[in-house]
Amino acid sequence: MSAKDLADYLGQRVARLGISKSEVARRADISRQTWYRLLSEDITDAKLSTMVRLAEALETTPMFLLNIYFGEETSEDTRRLHSSADDHRRAQA
Repeated sequence: MSAKDLADYLGQRVARLGISKSEVARRADISRQTWYRLLSEDITDAKLSTMVRLAEALETTPMFLLNIYFGEETSEDTRRLHSSADDHRRAQA
């Protein structure tokens, strides 16, 4: 598991979407405490339901977040993968 890679991605995604951190917690219907623990790499057992709601709030897929959380990608791999996911999502729209 890579709490650091997940935290890095979450921070980058919030910036890319141009929304506040509080707004993400509200949209995902999670406590701000849980959200900030994820952002500070202080959580080692995120619930699947939390990851699903975060994915929706951050306009990505649950599988993408789970892959970061449980995978072994580096931060650079994560950025490259998500750029591809964004391109794919735009093409479908």
